[in-house]
Amino acid sequence: MRTGTLLLRKCLFDQRRCGDSIFTSTSVIHKGVVNFIMKTRLIICIIAFYITVLVCLGDSIQQLMADKETIIKIAASGKLIQCSAAIDVILLMDGSYSIGKGSFERSKHFASKVCDVLDINPDRVQIGVIQYSSKPKLEFALDAYPTREEAKEAIKNIHFRGGSTEIGRAIKHVLRKGFQGGRNEVPKIMILLTDGKSQDNIIPPAVFAKKSGITLFAVGIKHPQWKVLHSVASEPSEMYVFFAEHYDDAVNGLYTTLTQSTVCNDVPPSCYVESRNCQRTTIEAQKEYKGNHICWKGKNTGFYVKPMASICPVYGWKRVESKIHSQCHRTLCPDPCESNPCLNGGTCITESVEEFSCLCPLGYGGDKHCAGNRYLIPAGLVECTVDLIFLLDGSWNMGLEGFLLAKDFIKRLVQSVFDSTTKVRISVAQYGDKVNIEIPIGRYGTVWELMKDIDNIHFRGGNTFTGRALDYIAEYGFRSAQGSRMEVPHVLVVLSNSKSHDSVTLPAENAREREIFILTVGRSSRLFNEMNLITGDSRLVFTFSDPQELYGKVMELRTKICGLNTAGCYSKTLDLVFALDASHKVGRHDFRHIKGFVKNIISQFDIDADLTQIGLVIYSDKPRTVFNLDTFDSEGKMKKSLSLAPYLGGNAWTGKALQYITEDTFSAQKGARLGVQKAVVLITDGQSTDEVTTVAEQLRRHGVTVLLTGVGEAQSQTLLRIAGNPKFMIPVPTYEHLKHYEANLVHKICEGLSQHMFFWP
Repeated sequence: MRTGTLLLRKCLFDQRRCGDSIFTSTSVIHKGVVNFIMKTRLIICIIAFYITVLVCLGDSIQQLMADKETIIKIAASGKLIQCSAAIDVILLMDGSYSIGKGSFERSKHFASKVCDVLDINPDRVQIGVIQYSSKPKLEFALDAYPTREEAKEAIKNIHFRGGSTEIGRAIKHVLRKGFQGGRNEVPKIMILLTDGKSQDNIIPPAVFAKKSGITLFAVGIKHPQWKVLHSVASEPSEMYVFFAEHYDDAVNGLYTTLTQSTVCNDVPPSCYVESRNCQRTTIEAQKEYKGNHICWKGKNTGFYVKPMASICPVYGWKRVESKIHSQCHRTLCPDPCESNPCLNGGTCITESVEEFSCLCPLGYGGDKHCAGNRYLIPAGLVECTVDLIFLLDGSWNMGLEGFLLAKDFIKRLVQSVFDSTTKVRISVAQYGDKVNIEIPIGRYGTVWELMKDIDNIHFRGGNTFTGRALDYIAEYGFRSAQGSRMEVPHVLVVLSNSKSHDSVTLPAENAREREIFILTVGRSSRLFNEMNLITGDSRLVFTFSDPQELYGKVMELRTKICGLNTAGCYSKTLDLVFALDASHKVGRHDFRHIKGFVKNIISQFDIDADLTQIGLVIYSDKPRTVFNLDTFDSEGKMKKSLSLAPYLGGNAWTGKALQYITEDTFSAQKGARLGVQKAVVLITDGQSTDEVTTVAEQLRRHGVTVLLTGVGEAQSQTLLRIAGNPKFMIPVPTYEHLKHYEANLVHKICEGLSQHMFFWP
């Protein structure tokens, strides 16, 4: 609205300049002609202003008749739900000039959101994109990108092409070429993004597409002509028409329709569908005849323009609205954090419809609900024998907020390394223009007194001289006279959000030459290069975007710090694959227990391309890879992907799954490393549709140890034949009891590593 007002004001105050520039080229200046030009200029300005106002009315294009709380729940549910079924989805994206680059970018954002709600996998959802304008262009075929991340990256890289709007031609292109890269006998879905204003006939090809068995969604962008979209979409159209710029609402509606039409049947039992009245408004500017008035027209007499009076029509523009009242069907899922499951002031983080995690305050991290009295200490890391200095950026660029966040992180990390057998000594230093040793190394009483000392550190300010601070720590930080020990590792953790005013290269090299092990923690990834220079190893650089992500790195840093001289799982290389039974015998509820169990196991390992790599396969009638060994080098990303792993149902073909792991997951193309010890952890009830022992024996002959967690009434002899050795078999009474066997499983893996039980020829 403000843009239109400024445009109108500029037009009105520029009349003299406009008139002068026109009549400079004429030989005769007539006052009536000047008035006419000025009036014309005013009319043009008003029209431009009115069109600008229309652009600002997007919020009224679609209205869902629901209270604010329900709308928020719909949006939140749209971020959590996922359709896992064998379907082929083609996105037809309008790339014409009438849409414009801005709306095209918003269409891309919607397409990315669609990917989030679909389980993209060669055996499940395949997605492809066609951009259309004057002619259609295949951006990528259905079989081009087998994962959600790859598809989203490909959508992000699509460029706006421009041209006229020929929607009918685009649909005909799909009908003629087919779903390129698609599969036979799977549902075909076309999602058309358009404003409905086509320069060719859209209805006949749309009707033919629907008669051909294609499900057609019509998603409005910019200022849609809703009647056209409803006529194009599948029936009932209220289930197949959405507004792209209400991103989360639109993907929620898409998911709801797919579940209601039984295309997607993996619906969490706690979710339900609600129908609400909704109103969609088509806004257009129509030209309107207002009457006539006397105007001046020029007549060319050869040497000059002779003005003459005439009658001219006057037109105006008016806003015309047409409304369609419909029903909008949306899925609502209860947030698992609504019941406040985190105790003792813990912060609940929603991970999926049915899963959550708790960000626990200091001293209460002993279990999932923050009911414990300490952080969980990974198996194999009983002691943490190091001298540890935290070098905290206290400069103006760090800011008070960043300083307080860093202090809180230090407290959490300190708490995680302390237990009854801890032999760690800690110091805290703050730097800006110079270094101040706030807490000398080991100069404190109990851990709680240390917490209080950290709380009492005040923000000092100054400029950011990280290089100068590194030199100081290298020279004075780990002196024996200051309380440091020469026989233990010296570790420095640098916490900074700001670029250094001086060079860090030589000071960092000097510190590393003195055998100081440096890790860096920073809020912005733009500092990654500088932090990498400081550590000398990108694996020792930890970046974060928000406090929750930072706090989630506590155990990662603890593992790095305390695992320096540990001989167990943390100093060996390992390729570890989890095979999870997701069949109907397990059930949806118990499959969640399995995923939670695996998450906690993952936390016990140092995830790194040179140390532990982890892959995940789920199976029922067919196996499928959730992530390969080389997909993730971060525990956080790995756990997020695990949270989204769908329950499959069907029968358990365990032998087929192990064969798949042998031939595919442990291949070099999927990240397996030669000369690296390998293990498979199979979690099942032992009941398989096919024969398992032969394939398990084949894995062992290839040097892979099979560790079996058998749940429920699984026959012990069956489990033993699969595991091959009683020491690699863990019987568990129920899936709910899995959490009590985490340390046992990790111990067996670590024990096997230390005894060189695993090998790879």
